[in-house]
Amino acid sequence: VGGFVCNLLVRPVAAKWFMTEEELVAERKLAHEKAQATTVTATAGNGVPSSPAIAALFWLFVGIPLAWGVYVTLQKAFVLFH
Repeated sequence: VGGFVCNLLVRPVAAKWFMTEEELVAERKLAHEKAQATTVTATAGNGVPSSPAIAALFWLFVGIPLAWGVYVTLQKAFVLFH
């Protein structure tokens, strides 16, 4: 019922909030220029490139508990379905 009421309350967006064609072209040009100006590099937040060893260490820090959790889950699921 709540979703039905919410659907009834939805109204179209007023035309004043839409961009004109000229504004849209200008925004696309600006976004394109920004995308070309940026280079994708892995940085530590201060502009210094991060070390692959540190990245691997943190992936292990996350991956080992994740793998353990998946292993335990599969063990328990195997008991349920066996």
